[in-house]
Amino acid sequence: MMSFVQYLLLSACLLTFAPTYAEQSRQPNIVILLADDISSSSLGCYGGENPHTSPHIDLLARQSVVFDNMFVTQAVCGPARAELYTGLQPHRNGSMTNHKKSKPGTLSMVHYLRKLGYRVGLTGKTHFGPRSVYPFEMVKGLPRNCNAKEIAGEDWGGTEKFMTRNGKQPFCLVICSVHAHAPWDSGDTSHWKLEDIKLPPHFPDTKESRHYFREYLAEVRLFDDQVGKTRSLLKKHDLDENTILIVLDENGAGMPGGKWTNHDWGVRSACLIKYPKLAAFRTDTLAQYCDIVPTLIEAAGGAVPKNIDGRSLLPVLKQETDSLRDKAFFNYTSGSEGPKFDARAVTDGKYKFMWNLTPGNKFAVRTINGFDYGYIDKKMPDRHVRQLYQSWLRKAKNDAPAQQQIDRFRAPPEYQLYNLSKDSWEQRNLANHPEHKYRIESFKKSIRAWMKQQGDPGVLQK
Repeated sequence: MMSFVQYLLLSACLLTFAPTYAEQSRQPNIVILLADDISSSSLGCYGGENPHTSPHIDLLARQSVVFDNMFVTQAVCGPARAELYTGLQPHRNGSMTNHKKSKPGTLSMVHYLRKLGYRVGLTGKTHFGPRSVYPFEMVKGLPRNCNAKEIAGEDWGGTEKFMTRNGKQPFCLVICSVHAHAPWDSGDTSHWKLEDIKLPPHFPDTKESRHYFREYLAEVRLFDDQVGKTRSLLKKHDLDENTILIVLDENGAGMPGGKWTNHDWGVRSACLIKYPKLAAFRTDTLAQYCDIVPTLIEAAGGAVPKNIDGRSLLPVLKQETDSLRDKAFFNYTSGSEGPKFDARAVTDGKYKFMWNLTPGNKFAVRTINGFDYGYIDKKMPDRHVRQLYQSWLRKAKNDAPAQQQIDRFRAPPEYQLYNLSKDSWEQRNLANHPEHKYRIESFKKSIRAWMKQQGDPGVLQK
């Protein structure tokens, strides 16, 4: 008969060799952390100048592949998420304005990964439809209402249960934050003094600019905290070594010159991918949100569909190539948020060309400067953004540079061309320089071809 001591020794051995959740699955687990209206330049690992904003993300960056040229096609929440989940750009998936649902019959990462044996869940903000296109298992825990004045508390119990529910089946979980969507009233601003705040170069320096940008940074810090909590859960259950961890900041900040525009502060996205057993490095490969779905399909062992717009990033992650495409394209199509305004843009990584397809129209979004043209909803919580913009208007009365920054987004010319390698904040428009005429014509030709491929009718004037 086995003695009690022998029993304890045998039990210890069995526990030592018992497979962890990570080891039970040959396919990698997948966790995507998606922010809400954060510009990548706010993060320390992307050159952010305000300290204490993103400690967890900055640490992760040192352990990940960091994409310096990841872009959303459209810098608006609904279209950005639809592109991320379907691998299709806005006009092909149908979500080309903020609250427009995707085309029925469109496939998303849920369909692709379920066929490969995955459980696919989402917690937090949704902002997509119809349900048939995005049949995520909804995981309770994170707040869903990004417009709430007081954000509901977080409960990570549902996330933890989803991760550990069935160790024999791989999972994909999308953790969707509501930070840092306006109104910015949930974070701790004590990390920064107003006088020390570093504003983006296109911001007129007003008291309101500093006040609201500090509140925005505090919510960026809240998203950063969520990244830290997620990593702690993965480590707690020995899942981190077999999990692809992706951090994305969605489109840019919901302030003038960011979200709702084709400027880099709106379309350029942070993208960190921590991939099991692959080295950490930075890459300037041109990539777009539609590339995430094919990357996950290939990582899960599936064949990438030929009819999607995205391209797998795996060859880049494995350092087999540093180039997937020679251009990235952008699209802004106005919806119910303001008067008719349509624009397209393209970059080759060095130059960025922006084409205003409605040059006779003013740009207006009701949550930012809509009151300029009668588009306003006083109940919208984004009133903070309007107060920010109004402070710019007051300053511009006696400040020509401030007026130039306002005109830059409110009354953009038909053509804008920027040398991003020398002018990353897009302050010097080169479109009227004769030496760039050939470049503009080449970019226009590329945009026309892309619009045709996308089934994008546009409102082309020429």
